[in-house]
Amino acid sequence: MPGIVLVVCNTDDITARNLIWSDWGKPTATAKGSATVDLCAYEDCASGDYASVPIGITVSKIVHCPKNTWAYSMLRYVFPNGSPFQGVPASVKTPGYSAGQDQPLPPANQTVSLTC
Repeated sequence: MPGIVLVVCNTDDITARNLIWSDWGKPTATAKGSATVDLCAYEDCASGDYASVPIGITVSKIVHCPKNTWAYSMLRYVFPNGSPFQGVPASVKTPGYSAGQDQPLPPANQTVSLTC
């Protein structure tokens, strides 16, 4: 059971921490914790602006991985108090700052595919 999860792979835009899991190892497991989010990840900020917000995570779809291991292949996260990226519509594209040219903003709730 991981205590820390990089929700947005290859970046630290959303990092879930202090996760408390239930039903780990079953077809669906859930966790509650806090997320450190970079509020400047989708706009022009020189040094970043980080906030801590509540997060809920659900993992599912267990798959067989190399070396006879198993892993969850789907992760869904929810910000129970609403998206910390307030005032920014989910359909807006970034102008090419830290998220890169024309990258979509993360919605308040998102499903992410995982790999072994």
